[in-house]
Amino acid sequence: MQSKTDEFVAELEAYDIEERHLSNFELYEEYSKGTIVDTIEKCKESFRKAGFTIKKELLTEVESEVKNFRTWLEENKNLDSTIAYYYAVSLKSLLLGLPMSVQLAQLFDILLDKHARK
Repeated sequence: MQSKTDEFVAELEAYDIEERHLSNFELYEEYSKGTIVDTIEKCKESFRKAGFTIKKELLTEVESEVKNFRTWLEENKNLDSTIAYYYAVSLKSLLLGLPMSVQLAQLFDILLDKHARK
């Protein structure tokens, strides 16, 4: 008999991550009126070049962007506040230029989707 962990890993591997996660990026692109690739590159470059004081300012800007994106999702896309929060926060590390954020966002997306199907 397969353990619950093995079953979960098999389900993750069978899940179409690329297709499912794209919607989050598309929503952000619609909100920001720019491409996610350009946004990520710009943010990575800004953080790479910034000193400590500027990084604090950039972090404040990212926090504001995340909050505004969440509000936009709730008001313009009629998303539940919990889902809007997830979408906004999942993009936070992308806006901070952190490379592991896409994989983490995809994992959270899978977990939320699995939970919603129950």
